[in-house]
Amino acid sequence: MKWHIQILSPNTHNTRSTSVLVFFPTTRYLFNCGEGTQRLSFENNVRVSKVSAVFLSRVDWESMGGLPGMLLTLADSGMKGISVNGGRNLTHALAAARHFILRSDMGLSVNEMLDTDASADFRDSNVHVVPVHAYPSSSAAADEEQACNSCESDSHNIRRQLVTRAFGHSKQPDISGPKSRLVAKKNKQQQQQQQMKKKGYYGNDDKCSGSAVEEHLQNLQKAEEEALEKKRAHSPEASGRNGMGKLGMLLPQTTPSSASLSFIIEGPVVAGKFDLNAAVALGLPPGPLYSRLKSGESVVGPNGNTIHPSQCVGPPTPGSIVIIIDCPSVNYIESLIANPKFTPFLEEGAENKSRQSQLAIIVHGLGSGVSQDKRYQGWARRFPAHVHHVVSSPELVPDTNPFQRHLRVQAAIAAVDNNTFVLPQSSSASDLPLSSFMTGKNVHVAEHNAIYEIVPKFRIDLSTIPQLLSPEAMYKTAKASLRSSIQGRARGPITDTAASQDDDASSDTHTVSDTDLILCPIGTGSSVPSLYRNVSANIISIKGYGGIVLDCGESTVSLLKRFLGYPHRNIYNKKVDLDYVGFVVSLKMLYISHMHADHHLGAVLLLREWSQLTKSLPSPLPRLTIVAPWRFWAWIQDISGVQDIGLDRLDFVGCQELRILDTPQADPETLKATNVLKAKLGLTEISTCFVVHCPWAYGLSITHKNGWRVVYSGDTRPCTNLVTLGRAGNKPPTVLLHEATHSDDLIKDAIAKRHTTVSEA
Repeated sequence: MKWHIQILSPNTHNTRSTSVLVFFPTTRYLFNCGEGTQRLSFENNVRVSKVSAVFLSRVDWESMGGLPGMLLTLADSGMKGISVNGGRNLTHALAAARHFILRSDMGLSVNEMLDTDASADFRDSNVHVVPVHAYPSSSAAADEEQACNSCESDSHNIRRQLVTRAFGHSKQPDISGPKSRLVAKKNKQQQQQQQMKKKGYYGNDDKCSGSAVEEHLQNLQKAEEEALEKKRAHSPEASGRNGMGKLGMLLPQTTPSSASLSFIIEGPVVAGKFDLNAAVALGLPPGPLYSRLKSGESVVGPNGNTIHPSQCVGPPTPGSIVIIIDCPSVNYIESLIANPKFTPFLEEGAENKSRQSQLAIIVHGLGSGVSQDKRYQGWARRFPAHVHHVVSSPELVPDTNPFQRHLRVQAAIAAVDNNTFVLPQSSSASDLPLSSFMTGKNVHVAEHNAIYEIVPKFRIDLSTIPQLLSPEAMYKTAKASLRSSIQGRARGPITDTAASQDDDASSDTHTVSDTDLILCPIGTGSSVPSLYRNVSANIISIKGYGGIVLDCGESTVSLLKRFLGYPHRNIYNKKVDLDYVGFVVSLKMLYISHMHADHHLGAVLLLREWSQLTKSLPSPLPRLTIVAPWRFWAWIQDISGVQDIGLDRLDFVGCQELRILDTPQADPETLKATNVLKAKLGLTEISTCFVVHCPWAYGLSITHKNGWRVVYSGDTRPCTNLVTLGRAGNKPPTVLLHEATHSDDLIKDAIAKRHTTVSEA
């Protein structure tokens, strides 16, 4: 059986996990699913629709940030019975997604591969996957073991039930019988009714007025608020930021796991070669008996003699082995290289020769500094000489931009105005040469889309690696195309400034803007991953005050790094006088408009980055305010048990408590947090309103003491609430940032999905 592996995403300064796809004829296995994995697969025409199992090296957002979005897409395409495998807290992380995922017919199964569980391996007809655990210290290993011992508690059972509620039972019912077919038909009808409800509560009338939908959504929201108030009335202590735990909205608490999982992947046994001459000598004529012998079955020959497979079929070949290493930092090296599961591949002896001959390739997914550590280098050299090494490390992998279609569009508009439209940063050179890690013909740097065929014969296929052009090359091509277009239309001398600008996007006379307000949409796509645009995210930089992020879809951190510059400032950015680190440190507010995944799945990684970059600053440490629906805050509190995101330095203000219309009386804690936020950003006003998209979707208005005002719609149909918000105080907005998801010819889709067309916006 043929099978191969493909590097989907290597570890760079921009991405911090290595994603690998293992291909079999009928199924795929995905190892690690960081943010942007799904969009990258579309970019490179790599089909992930056949993924049947996902394996995570770490239960953190670097390794699993792209998983929720991937599961939503796979579920909506009809995939069922997917298995997700990883370390402790995996069930907790997936249960936390119940706030925005409901795909109860998906049939997801969760396998926590605990170090204390000898039966935690994964097996199916194609692969046997063995996890290898590593820890940053011996004390961390002991703490992890103690935590694992409580994984069968009542709390863990609650998490399992919530995963089942969100994703369905792992085993799907048989629909072959007539009774089961009736059940399936009824379920399908219910799903269609639910889908119609999701499409805007229009029934069969796609011309229903927006005001009716607006009224319906507001009634839903008010009903939930009334129910919440009734619960508060029976439990006075439940109000405030911690009230959700008492109201049953939060998961049982857990602690982050430091475990890192590497994987030993063994493929299927290769059947022995059929010896045609031996079969003929035994009197067997060509025909179906040959197939039965190949499959291991004894047969009776024409002469009545019993013929066994061993008489005409060669011995089977043990399955080939691939190892995927995850070593996130130098602190993990000692634990990793001492793990006895690697011993058969390293030590001499007759009992190990067969195992060593099976090993074909090792993918080294390494964090910063690991590739240059002498301990790790010495350990890697101990593997047999025939083994191939693919190294995925930020020092050794060039930080190229794999999203070439997006880069092409950005270069085209930058060619028109390179002061307003920023070329994203990338680099075609690595920090260090590959030889600094290891030398030899079997040592390779990880590259996007590279294929390594394992069976029937090991072979490297680099023809699938895309040509990744630099921003400079893209810009020069776009500039030449623009100049040619203008020349073709001009009747006289060319005076167009866009055509006469220098071909170097950084070589103009403009300096960094001294404007006190900079607003930049960095993600303008919709829920379905796009080749040309990332999902929703917008940044505001207020000079002298700090930064704001308006919605934070998947890969927002990656885009911030490319547009602002990391690890050094982007020379093409002529508007914001900060690099990526400077902007993240300056953050004062994160706003989430509603609970659709394409508007908030990048928030965990952004909060993680903010927490790590600010924790060593002088006291008092900075705080960040989240303005969002309550369910987002519940999700953030749940996910903080999986990964440290600085929860103790986050303040929360609910969108519903800032409504300009029918505003309930905010509690003292919310009022205090709101006033502190205004003071930090120099705001005189911050207000929200319900908009027409989904329950608990909000528009936002902020006014600065310098006189400017920004109104942000989030996702919505045109609605009176937003108009009222925009006209409040008899001061028109300086900037209205309004969604325009659909072109005018798709008005019916816009109505059905509760979005706005370009003309409507």
